[in-house]
Amino acid sequence: MLRFAGKKLLTGFLALTGYVSLLVYGLSNWHVLRIPPVRKGFYRQVFFSGNEALHIIGFIGLLLGVIVSTQTFSIAGGDNSLVVKVMAWVIVWEVGPLFAAIIIIARSGSAIAVELALMKVGGEISSLERMGIPPLDYLVVPRIIGVTISVIVLTAYFQIVAIVGGLAVSAVFQNVLFLDQLHRFVALVNPWLWIGGILKSLAFGLMISTIACFHGLSAGTTFSVVPKAAIKAVIRALLVVFVLDILFAGLRLIY
Repeated sequence: MLRFAGKKLLTGFLALTGYVSLLVYGLSNWHVLRIPPVRKGFYRQVFFSGNEALHIIGFIGLLLGVIVSTQTFSIAGGDNSLVVKVMAWVIVWEVGPLFAAIIIIARSGSAIAVELALMKVGGEISSLERMGIPPLDYLVVPRIIGVTISVIVLTAYFQIVAIVGGLAVSAVFQNVLFLDQLHRFVALVNPWLWIGGILKSLAFGLMISTIACFHGLSAGTTFSVVPKAAIKAVIRALLVVFVLDILFAGLRLIY
């Protein structure tokens, strides 16, 4: 039992160091995006991770805004300020970044891990090395930056849709004008909530993309390792995202 626990601990530590080194490489070599093929890969990643997820994010955001608004109204009654504050806290700070991250993990994180694992199994990564093309520059950098930007944009889109939908429903329930409700929201919301939401989505995006790339590149050379790479990428990305969310919550309590 102790040997098994020690092995798991060592494996986790090696994976963590691998995440950090890959993330540092991706951030320190962002300038390779100036190379046309790399920039094309970046645009493709943004389109897949960001543009193609807009309808999912928008639909879930609208539903969440309506749910938060109606449930808060049922508890708080006619207390407009409380409804607005709860929506700001839940959507802007907590659920917005978290939901966007989970959707990106499910769609892009698994896809990146599978794609890179298949490239390794098929020998494409070795071919890039033989041609003198750094695989990390061509494959990892555009994915890390593309996914991170997508998470930030999707988080903002999710927040806007959820807030507009929630405020519209609360305006109907409380028999007030939507613009009055919107002005109340802007007046009551602390700007630091928006900044905190952006920082959370930035951290989530960096870790999701890094973990997916790491497990895709770390896969073996047989096709049986491809689904394993996807599973590891999804589970560990979810774990890291929730740990980061707890850390951000702790920082907010401290400051």
